[in-house]
Amino acid sequence: MTLGDLMVLYGAAGLASAAVVYRASPERKRVALSSAALACVLWPLWLPVALSARRHAAAQKPATRDATHAAIWEAHEAVVGSALEPLLPREAALRMLQEVERARRRYQELVGLLGQAAFSRPAAEQRLEQLTRDGASARSLGPARLHLENVRRLEELCRRDEQTLAELGELATTLRTQLVLARYSGGAPTGAGDIVSEVWARVEVLGSTLEPPLGSDFDTAHAPDQASLVG
Repeated sequence: MTLGDLMVLYGAAGLASAAVVYRASPERKRVALSSAALACVLWPLWLPVALSARRHAAAQKPATRDATHAAIWEAHEAVVGSALEPLLPREAALRMLQEVERARRRYQELVGLLGQAAFSRPAAEQRLEQLTRDGASARSLGPARLHLENVRRLEELCRRDEQTLAELGELATTLRTQLVLARYSGGAPTGAGDIVSEVWARVEVLGSTLEPPLGSDFDTAHAPDQASLVG
């Protein structure tokens, strides 16, 4: 193998290393470009350093899946080691992140369910209307009404979670700026305690469920007797 061949291989390895370092960087900015440029030229030395630094940074904080996660964790980091830390200690921030992630998964599952034909509200309404036109008995109408009621409650849950997650994102962003400003200005974080309380209130809403409506459309008088089910 000639020197020219070695230079080509070295350059190709450098370009591949630069791409790996750039993609591993948390932000596509000047720092990421500088690190990628160093990896391109000095990849045998710089690539292990850059990747090791990335792994170390990732181990220091939880993964931020979206802007709300990032805002909550950065708000916590803004008060670490200061007199403001009791406002948002690590345990509280981690619990917020866990609750938000759990609620976001539930919201995504609800969106997926409501996109299925079996959970279609228009289809459930049409089915109930068809049964009514056909003169179905109250016993037959009861399950159809209950199905429609359940679908409507699922839709309400989905809308509530969507709205609450959006409100929580706005509050988390405001809390972050308040705490960062207080840290660097040395002043008291005006209203930060109230914002933390509001964040917790939204988190509690996400952890709650809707109360069953009073007076279900399903007439239990027409439901099968339990004794007949087991006997």
